Amino acid sequence: MMSRIQGQPQSGYTQLLEGSFLTTARAVNLDVHHKHCYQIAKFLRGKTTIQAIEYLEKVIKKEAAIPYTRRSRKGKGGNTMAGHRKGKMGPGAYPYKASIEFIRLINSAMDNARQRYDTIDPEEMVITHLAAHRGQISRGFRPRARGRASPKNHYQVNLEIFLEHFGEEEEEEDF
Repeated sequence: MMSRIQGQPQSGYTQLLEGSFLTTARAVNLDVHHKHCYQIAKFLRGKTTIQAIEYLEKVIKKEAAIPYTRRSRKGKGGNTMAGHRKGKMGPGAYPYKASIEFIRLINSAMDNARQRYDTIDPEEMVITHLAAHRGQISRGFRPRARGRASPKNHYQVNLEIFLEHFGEEEEEEDF
């Protein structure tokens, strides 16, 4: 069980751990593009765990795409440097590696919920918080002409997820 100090941020997380039926999970230092993780996290927030896993499996099979909404270059028109997909979605992509890591993260949080709460079905829990942060950077240099060097850094990603159950707890009556 995690210790909580009322009114203080929880160590290692971006928000307070509050709620009666709350479960968390983290994945640290993953070799995945952080921009893909940001877009997936933004899209999956507010969905149930089963909806999220089913959609990510469709993304892996390239049957559905993750909408890319954040602009990566300045200018009008929301240029995301991603092509448009079929339907009314607009720009999007199929981030394969990131989708696999998010499925693992959601399954880990569901396992944590099964361990912590006996009466709650983890498939009905809602993703209330899902974030992607920069992890460790392994720094390197690429030699260039005339004795110069350019940085060649490898960026990693930290993911965190909060699952919450908003329904009434199923109580067993003992007579």
